[in-house]
Amino acid sequence: MTVTVPSSARQTGIGERSRGLPLRARRPGRTTGFALVAALVLLVVLSSAGAAMVRMTGTQQAGSSIAILGTRAHWAARSGIDWALHEASENGACPAPTTTLDLGEGVLAGFEVTVSCSLTEHYEGSNLRKSLVIRSEARFGAPGDRDHVYREIQAAIVL
Repeated sequence: MTVTVPSSARQTGIGERSRGLPLRARRPGRTTGFALVAALVLLVVLSSAGAAMVRMTGTQQAGSSIAILGTRAHWAARSGIDWALHEASENGACPAPTTTLDLGEGVLAGFEVTVSCSLTEHYEGSNLRKSLVIRSEARFGAPGDRDHVYREIQAAIVL
């Protein structure tokens, strides 16, 4: 037995069988372009995620750079304390009320270190004692700059 399908039915899809499903009529234009919309939505979502990852990477790099500068500032201030302690133990007094050290070499290049010292004297029994309070400030960059760091350390010694 041969079934003849009119030509108008062939164009609209009437009478076609689709993978064992019952005969159904296809509506032209109804599902056309759905994949394009889904692809565009996926493209927007993936590009937004990529932009967020790039932004986070830049933030992490800036944060680690500031952390490294902060550690260097700590050690620059510590070097000011060490210098003042050495001078005080050699001379038995403060090196100067305020001194600015030039750290122009190595990883501490670019840091400005200001060391201040105050001396008080007191007696313990019949012995004259000298108490020194040493404060060291290290700074890099100008306030408001992206890479500005500041550290301050204080030490006390009795001679």
